[in-house]
Amino acid sequence: MSKFWLLYVILALAFTFPLSYAQHHGGEQAPPISFGSGEVTVSTTLFPADFTPQKYSDVNLKLRFFDTQSNVNVENVSYRVQIFYGESLVANQMFFDRDGELVVKIQPKSNCTQEDLWKCTKYYGDVDAVVPNALTSTPSSIPVISGPVFTQSGQYTVKTDIIGAKNPKTQTSQDIRFETIIIIPNEQEFKISSSGIDYQVFAKNFQGPLTNFQFDDSSKSISFEMPFDWEHVAHVDFVKNYFEIPKNFLPLENVVSFDGKANGIQLFPIDLHYDKYSDKDSNILHFMIHNDELKKFKNSDSTLKVVITPESNSSIISKDLFFDNGIKAIASYDSRYSESKNILFTIAFFDSKGELSNSIRYGYGIKDPTGKDIVNTGGNLSLLGIELPNGIDSQVLNTPMPGKYSMQIVLLGMGQNTYDRPMFQKFDFELGSDVKKIESLEIPTWIKNNAGWWADGKIDDSSFVQGIQFLIKEKIMNIPSTQSSGNGSDEIPSWIKNNAKWWADGKIDDSSFVQGIQFLVKAGIINP
Repeated sequence: MSKFWLLYVILALAFTFPLSYAQHHGGEQAPPISFGSGEVTVSTTLFPADFTPQKYSDVNLKLRFFDTQSNVNVENVSYRVQIFYGESLVANQMFFDRDGELVVKIQPKSNCTQEDLWKCTKYYGDVDAVVPNALTSTPSSIPVISGPVFTQSGQYTVKTDIIGAKNPKTQTSQDIRFETIIIIPNEQEFKISSSGIDYQVFAKNFQGPLTNFQFDDSSKSISFEMPFDWEHVAHVDFVKNYFEIPKNFLPLENVVSFDGKANGIQLFPIDLHYDKYSDKDSNILHFMIHNDELKKFKNSDSTLKVVITPESNSSIISKDLFFDNGIKAIASYDSRYSESKNILFTIAFFDSKGELSNSIRYGYGIKDPTGKDIVNTGGNLSLLGIELPNGIDSQVLNTPMPGKYSMQIVLLGMGQNTYDRPMFQKFDFELGSDVKKIESLEIPTWIKNNAGWWADGKIDDSSFVQGIQFLIKEKIMNIPSTQSSGNGSDEIPSWIKNNAKWWADGKIDDSSFVQGIQFLVKAGIINP
């Protein structure tokens, strides 16, 4: 049965390729357009995905032209690629690619003195023998764009015209145009302190600059605010940030997963991903909210207030997989099953020396609780496999129901070299049956007002305590059962007032405030 299933994983691409997965932190995909008997689209991605000109000297831009129903690349494609920064054209070039995945190396150069920026851009590579003026993209010859491209943070528009497809001499009846967006993030540096030691955290934000970035040593939570125009929320595909947290930052040393809230509302588990492998010096905390969820967080001011807190009991399950050629993989998934019906799956491949294994090609197959199979071995029929330039992959898998799943990982090759025989490992996993409801805590606004007034000295301690006692008694605020160990002293520590002020101002979430109330109950200051 296992051998048959492996054969299915390798060959199923010829029959079906469900679109139940997507890159969690990739680029953008244009709306599909009718082409022949199906629908096609173009996706654009950058590698490395967290590129900034301050950190990297170059970046690879990949444009993929594929059929949306089969997820198979359209081959022998002639492209015209134009890149704009705002209204300014910065690059304009023809390319030809045989396998439907055009890769172009971008070398940002910021010393252009021309009014028309495109005049500073130069192009290098092999000229195609058939398509006039087109540079050929092959694994052994990647064309280069050198000029004022991706030199500044902000939004770039990639306009891709498909001029010919399926045969290098066949022109489409008319050019098919796709537009996608590439956002080069701003980089901000913040200092956070723990136990008297200062640490540097770098944040890469894809919208406006972050403000009020703080770390709370007691709850180990990270909080920040970002500007957001709620009137245009329908036109925002996502909000996204990366945080580079030093590996020697002790408070988060053993953390592998986080919970989060935006404007007081619980985030989906897939919105937060903690990557401990990609960078040797930092752990990368990915924060990303897509449009369909973003609408829930609308508030009265133009901000998005976020609090991210380590999970007390991690929901991330990891499996060690060992292959016959000495490659080791760590496959991880988030066992939380939420309303989004998506889970985050990540896999990292390591060589025999324990280093990340570059250019691995792999595939996977999943059997869901009903016996339905989901297969992904990449969209390139001539070179099977999802290619991982840095040995790490992150996929969002659609899981329509909780229950037991079976997953098979297939190692197919490295770079352009395909293994004589595919190597595979299989493991089972289970998603929890309790769906986490993503909804706002129904705490009346006047409660926060009371907390703010008390912190500002406008009401006394007794009034504040009586208010909290009333809230607990009426079950408006649920405090987990806590055994009192105090002597009934009326003295309230100053940090409780700080918490109340921060909570009233939206700088910490409800759970952080509740921890302070639990302390008051345990100390005997409040008797619920």
